[in-house]
Amino acid sequence: MHPLFSRVAAAVLVLTVISGAASAQVTVRKSATNGNPGLCLVDYQGPASGQQRLLKVITQSDWFTVQPTSAGALYRLKARYSPGSLDLELATGAGAAVRVHQSSTTPEGAIYKGVDALIQKVFNTPGPCASSIAFVNGTGMRKEIFTCLFDGTGGRQVTTNQSISTEPSWGPRGTSLVYTLYQGCFTDVVLADLVNHRQRRISEFPGLNASADLSPDGAWVALCLSRDRMVDLYVMRLQDRALRRLTRDVSVDSSPCWSPDGRTICFVSDRAGRPNLYLISAAGGTPRRLLNTAAETVSPAWSHVSNKICFATRGFGGEYALGLVDYGKGGRAMQPVITNGRWEAPSWAPDGRHVVAARKGGKARDLCIVDTWFGTVLPVTRAGNYSLPSWSPAQ
Repeated sequence: MHPLFSRVAAAVLVLTVISGAASAQVTVRKSATNGNPGLCLVDYQGPASGQQRLLKVITQSDWFTVQPTSAGALYRLKARYSPGSLDLELATGAGAAVRVHQSSTTPEGAIYKGVDALIQKVFNTPGPCASSIAFVNGTGMRKEIFTCLFDGTGGRQVTTNQSISTEPSWGPRGTSLVYTLYQGCFTDVVLADLVNHRQRRISEFPGLNASADLSPDGAWVALCLSRDRMVDLYVMRLQDRALRRLTRDVSVDSSPCWSPDGRTICFVSDRAGRPNLYLISAAGGTPRRLLNTAAETVSPAWSHVSNKICFATRGFGGEYALGLVDYGKGGRAMQPVITNGRWEAPSWAPDGRHVVAARKGGKARDLCIVDTWFGTVLPVTRAGNYSLPSWSPAQ
């Protein structure tokens, strides 16, 4: 049984995270050749540091393959950069050109936003570069929540509770997140307003308050409570904290996530004997099993762009790979994303193509970006011990 699920079942969650730098620098490396179109930077005007950052951001976005020469490259890029301002011109062999002008209040923010705008124009999908990743880091009984940019830079500490702060989950527009706070023998769900730097408890019932996830419109939160000594799924309206109970069963329900339209919730339950994924209407009803598989499936994440659900699935060797189901095809199209390594807690990028997940290797647990199209991997952190990543929506 997946460790996170088993600990929720016991109403005790202790997530071991070894200390490390909150803003680990990215090392760009692909694990396999992908099918991305080639891009060559043929002309650049600006400081050398801006050129290096631009090429790293383009590489980490994983929508282009940066090439040293224009021979064989589908796209030729011209860039003019000064801190806070970026102009891009992307040309193809046919002579067509895509132009982007981007400004930002931060020196390098224009690069992240500019590459996102380029991806939007070329591929008609939101780019992942200006978004953020929340994650857990800490030691012993002190674990805090941090955020960083999608390439591991720009680390910020969100919580200073000096206890266990865990399970971060972003709200719409990436301006807030919810998390589970363990203090003493109690667990509460906390809403953190990252714009105004305020936090408040939104669920502090007796027993377990955990596994919260904000709805796409930010008006509701799905969470797990043990109000009558059963761990069941609820939704709460944030305006007045009105509760709606969705499940009532002796089994343990956990890890809810919302569909893009806010009408359906995917969650984990062991009602069939082992943890598997189920769907239920946010208005209430009878849960139905998502996948017809005997394998243990946990940690669902529902893309708000592609309507696909990514999850961790336990293989014959006892390790967890990443799985993918296309709910837009009736939940029948299932495929493995990564078949080796030990993976945990996937979370979708704004582009609906990539996920961030924690991967165990030796004594370390690091964050990696996984391409669900080609199965390639880009590291976000190195030689740390980070867990439970959550990728923000487009900002």
